[in-house]
Amino acid sequence: MATRRLVWLAALATSAHAFVATRARPRTPLFSSEDDDAAPDAPGIECSADDAGEVKARLFAACAACDRGFAASPADRAAVEALLDELSPLSPVAEPTRGLGVDDDAPLRKCWRLIYTSASDVSTLAANPLAALGGIYQDARELPLVVNVIDTFPRALANLPPAVGAGLATSTRLRVQTRARPRSATRVGLSFERVAVEQLALFGQAAPDWLPKPAVDLPQLGLDLQRRVFGVGEDTDPRDAESNPAFFDVEYLDEELLVIRQGSPGGVFAAVAVDELAGAL
Repeated sequence: MATRRLVWLAALATSAHAFVATRARPRTPLFSSEDDDAAPDAPGIECSADDAGEVKARLFAACAACDRGFAASPADRAAVEALLDELSPLSPVAEPTRGLGVDDDAPLRKCWRLIYTSASDVSTLAANPLAALGGIYQDARELPLVVNVIDTFPRALANLPPAVGAGLATSTRLRVQTRARPRSATRVGLSFERVAVEQLALFGQAAPDWLPKPAVDLPQLGLDLQRRVFGVGEDTDPRDAESNPAFFDVEYLDEELLVIRQGSPGGVFAAVAVDELAGAL
């Protein structure tokens, strides 16, 4: 049963990149890397920061009202997308992929918790009649590793009074490990490496360490085979090929908010910076 469950979760995770990719809408950063020295004194920066704060406040309220997008109506999605379009050109980071994998000051190096998605491969997870979704994260604190994390718990617990539900708290964590590489100033390429499952809590108690934590290393295609798959020549790294859909584009990034857009099957993700993954209980 454990093996069958892991295979099911692996398939689920692979289809739900959780946070992989179309081409992002063009955005105009507030300043480019060439004029970083002049940026602090550039006119309009303070105004733009204030504007971004006001748009983010409306965005956070809209995301909360539609339960991270899982309860979003078409009108809700249109409203959130309009706010994201308004926010994108106000991004203060001109090169989000700077230092990816080599620099401790890389702007993406944080743990990000999902507050909204329109990606069908993730939003449909909420339709599971047995399991409800807890926190969904993109943990990029150990770049170039980026770990997508999905916490689940029995849906029946959500219908119990909080005091009763706490005593029966049971949760499972799915991790999908990827390796990131910069493909442009705003594009992050991903290679999927590993899927793992662990039990966090059982009936109100932290899961014991001796419980198995099944994991599967995903098969890796050689570069020559990838060139054939993506139709590129020997002088091109297939991981960076335009036809390779394993990437996301950063549309907005600051100290507290990340907005990315994935390709196949499309969709946007908004996430806020948090210090840690949620605890077991």
